Amino acid sequence: MARNPLWKKPGTERPEIWASGGQRPSFDLRALGRVGLHLSREGVAPIHAWAARKLQRMAVDVKDGRGRVPAERLGPVERFVPSHLRVAGWIKGLAVTLSHASANADPDTARGNALVAEIAPYLWDPAPNAGRVPPPDPVPHGEVAPVVLPEPQILQPGDDPLASIRDEIAAGPDRAETRRPRMPDVPPAPPGPVAEGVMQVAGYLIGWGSAILALPYGTARAIWLWGNGRDLRTIGREE
Repeated sequence: MARNPLWKKPGTERPEIWASGGQRPSFDLRALGRVGLHLSREGVAPIHAWAARKLQRMAVDVKDGRGRVPAERLGPVERFVPSHLRVAGWIKGLAVTLSHASANADPDTARGNALVAEIAPYLWDPAPNAGRVPPPDPVPHGEVAPVVLPEPQILQPGDDPLASIRDEIAAGPDRAETRRPRMPDVPPAPPGPVAEGVMQVAGYLIGWGSAILALPYGTARAIWLWGNGRDLRTIGREE
């Protein structure tokens, strides 16, 4: 029986993706792991960046006195409560830590470095004389400053020279504390090299730890993209 020369076996000259009838590229397990980690880092980095900027704004508000509780409302516990400036410094340190976490988790290095540079500046301008008592006015050369002695007090019969000390002891430590002049609030010193190193290491651990915890999310998203026809080997390498 003669064979028709126009007859061809189905699929012999068709592209492989048409012949197999599928629209998915080949599955690569190594690419799945790499893309899953890439997508998990992309997912957690914006969350850390949002939290860092939110804490930065909160630190500025606390520094400006927003939400500050007056000292008279605190009562006897006022001496145990840190100043609002110190609290603002703590919030600022947490914002810097989260900015480092976002920079370590973000696959885009330039974007992460830009966030760290945005959050890192000190909240207060450096003031070298902050908190120092101004020196007394100098005495002109050749002159001697006069010495002023208190007026002597003559005790009357029955007066107790130690009465004020006994009253203070009997009143307890609360009254003694209230008599002391309250020290002015001074901003905390800028973080030193040790504090900056601690914040960087903590940010590194938080960034990579959260990316690893979000790895199931990144893997599930990578499988979903592969099911929709994306080639996993090209994701994360567009540059």
